[in-house]
Amino acid sequence: MTTDPRPGPEEHEPAHRGWLSLGDVAFGIGIGLALAVVLAVLTPGTRAHLLGGTDQRETTVVSVSEGPRPREDDRTLTSYELRWSEGDDVRTATFRRSGPQEREVGDTWTLWVSPDGSSVEASSPLSTWLWLGVGMPAFVLLIGALVRWRGRVMARASIREADRIEAARRRRAARP
Repeated sequence: MTTDPRPGPEEHEPAHRGWLSLGDVAFGIGIGLALAVVLAVLTPGTRAHLLGGTDQRETTVVSVSEGPRPREDDRTLTSYELRWSEGDDVRTATFRRSGPQEREVGDTWTLWVSPDGSSVEASSPLSTWLWLGVGMPAFVLLIGALVRWRGRVMARASIREADRIEAARRRRAARP
């Protein structure tokens, strides 16, 4: 009778893998950038803001109204009517935000506004680009690292459980 020359599973350690491989990182960055593009395309006014269609303006809050978000009665939506001057023209826009009222009528507020008032943003285009281009891929990589970590923890838990069962068997077998 011949024996198998290969080592059994108990004779060698499994190969240790790093947190994320280079392929995982590339895949995560690609998914993060794809999500960023989808967000930029689907969010109204964001495309214009990202492509330089907004200018920083000193606006004045003309009116404020609070109400529930559509189909979400437990969340507040605050609408601000804004006014600013551009030469001899007086322009208006509506800015909506989730949450309770942060500004009062008569307050001045520096915002990024398109000339026609269709796009109003609180952050600069550069910070929006950075959030989408760096923040989204970093977020996806963090989620990937957490998923990998959870898989490793689950794998170690099953090995530890098998070791406990085997140790208990050996103790029972060793008893007279």
